[in-house]
Amino acid sequence: MKKIFLSGLFFSLMVFCFHVSSPSAMMKGLSTEELTNASDIVVLGNVDKVKSQWSKDRKTIFTSAQIIVKDVIKGKKGKTFPAKIKVEYEGGEVGKIGLMVSDQTELKKGENVLLFLKAGKSKLDGLAYNLVGKNQGKYIVTADGIVNKSGFSIAGETEMIDNNIPVDALIEKIRRVDQ
Repeated sequence: MKKIFLSGLFFSLMVFCFHVSSPSAMMKGLSTEELTNASDIVVLGNVDKVKSQWSKDRKTIFTSAQIIVKDVIKGKKGKTFPAKIKVEYEGGEVGKIGLMVSDQTELKKGENVLLFLKAGKSKLDGLAYNLVGKNQGKYIVTADGIVNKSGFSIAGETEMIDNNIPVDALIEKIRRVDQ
C-alpha cells in the first residue's frame, strides 16, 4: 500500500512539474499616444548587433542590441545620421543558460524597427534605452512599409492599438502627439 501511495505521489509531482503551458503575456494595451508620452525618444532604425550577457552583478541575463538610427521621430536629433544607440531588455541566452521573460520582445539582427524608448542605466555600464510597454514598444517595419507588432495578448479593448498600418501614418500620429 505504501509503495502504491509513493508511486502515485511521484507520478502526481512529475505531472505537476512538467506541465507545460504556452508562454504568453496578458497586459493592458497602450495607445500610440500613451506610448509616445511615456517615451524619451521614438526612433526608426535597423537592429545591427545583438548580444546576450550576464548583468554586472551576475544576477540576471539581459540582451543588448545596437540600433542604427535612421530617423528620430520624438526626442533630440543627433548631429549626424545614422547614429547608434544601445537598447537593453531582460532575457536571452548565455552558454547553456537562458532566461525568457514572457512580456518582453526580442530584437533580431537585421530587423527594421520603430521603437518607443525610455532612457535608463545599463545593466553593465553607461546609458541604455529600454522599450516602453515591453512588447508594445516595438514595431517591425515590413518591406512594403507596413508596421506591425505581435507576441502579446491585450486585456480589454484593442481598437486603440495601431497595428498593420503604413509606417508614415504611425510616424505622423506620433509627431502630432509630441507637439
